[in-house]
Amino acid sequence: MNFFANSGAALRWEDIGIKDQGLFPLAKLKIIIMKKILLLLFMFCSTLVLSQPAWIEQQTGYSNHSVECVHFFNEQTGIIGGGFGVFARTTNGGINWIHINNNENNHYQSISFINNNTGWISGGFYNYSYVMEIIRKTTDGGLTWDSTYLDIYARVYDIQFINSSTGFMAGKYIKKTTNGGINWSVIDSNIIYSNIALFFLNSATGWASKSYYDQYTYISVSKLLKTTNSGQNWIPQIIDTSSIYTNNCFTDIQFLNENTGYITNTTYGVFKTTNSGQNWFIVDSNTSNYKLFFLNEYTGWIGSWNYIRKTTNGGTNWLSEFLYQGCSFRGMYFINGLTGWTSGMTNVSQPKLFRTTNGGVWVKQTGTEVPAKYSLYQNYSNPFNPTTKIKFDIAPLLRGVGGVLTSLIIFDILGREVTTLVNEKLQPGTYEVTFDGSNLSSGIYFYQLKAEKFQEIRKMVLLK
Repeated sequence: MNFFANSGAALRWEDIGIKDQGLFPLAKLKIIIMKKILLLLFMFCSTLVLSQPAWIEQQTGYSNHSVECVHFFNEQTGIIGGGFGVFARTTNGGINWIHINNNENNHYQSISFINNNTGWISGGFYNYSYVMEIIRKTTDGGLTWDSTYLDIYARVYDIQFINSSTGFMAGKYIKKTTNGGINWSVIDSNIIYSNIALFFLNSATGWASKSYYDQYTYISVSKLLKTTNSGQNWIPQIIDTSSIYTNNCFTDIQFLNENTGYITNTTYGVFKTTNSGQNWFIVDSNTSNYKLFFLNEYTGWIGSWNYIRKTTNGGTNWLSEFLYQGCSFRGMYFINGLTGWTSGMTNVSQPKLFRTTNGGVWVKQTGTEVPAKYSLYQNYSNPFNPTTKIKFDIAPLLRGVGGVLTSLIIFDILGREVTTLVNEKLQPGTYEVTFDGSNLSSGIYFYQLKAEKFQEIRKMVLLK
């Protein structure tokens, strides 16, 4: 039937499947139908928006090796560096990259900018017979770069400048400059250990990590040291000699203030201190941790193997987002709580770069229809190995308006909390979150949903 023919005619409600309510003009029916069409279009478009991935891969134009370091000045302009001459600049948020004139034997690992104009990038120059430290400097936001080559048979793993004059670097030695990188002096000359990472709060107080692997005893030794006098003296804070893993080391360091700081370890997880490093405690026991980035004491991200993890409560709980299989994420930079980039290399030497504009959504809303009641569904798949999806419905508040405080927690068979997947206010809707059990042993686990007065527990099986 053509409902738009004979506009002066009248139809009955039952003609369109509605209980008899008398006659009404066809013009009114047009309005009803158009409203339904608009509603359907809105729901369709909303679903498309909600289904967008949390992280979107960006093409750099490089086909081999890695993107090791990332720095952005704002949402549009940024710099990347990596292996085999990966060195580029973007002015449109990473959609397009302009490759900087560069030697493919240069391998970059760390970037440090003190403002939108002045910055340094560091790494190593690899020849067929030797490697040499390289540091490059820009004073025009990355348009042009000067080059400085330092010690032979060495490379720079990490670099940080406090201001335009004072900077530190970690490599074969720990070095310091007071003239913007023109000259460097050694402030730690122990060559048994490799200096992996460093972080300075100011020109006097800083931390550095060291690593050494004894090929005869098969013991890997990791150290975290602190200085309060610009590197003249170093005080050990952590010395670990219990690992037989060759890659055991503290890969990154970041302090938010004089007391609160975080370090990552490839074997043992993420450590936190609240008393300037006198004591450290584990806040995340996942392995293969490479990069830290904290905006403040509460919100931070970790780049690891295959995953990006995020905390919004200072490391008490972490949410995991699977990003790319076989990729180690070694570069990361956020300009605010929503917009950020992460980079790395796959196990087949492919460079990867991803961008998020929503902070890396950890719990995804899968539809716009408002559920009539709270529900917790059986995870899929079950049994699972190593990941599974958990779906749940959030109904409107019984009283008032706004988000519903929601928690989704995983427990082991003894009732011990394994991890918190959700701990935030959610708007009414249907949601889905992915749980990763890579670091857990096979067995029975439980997941519990709490929202307002609703509470439900379901069982799932991890089978490896």
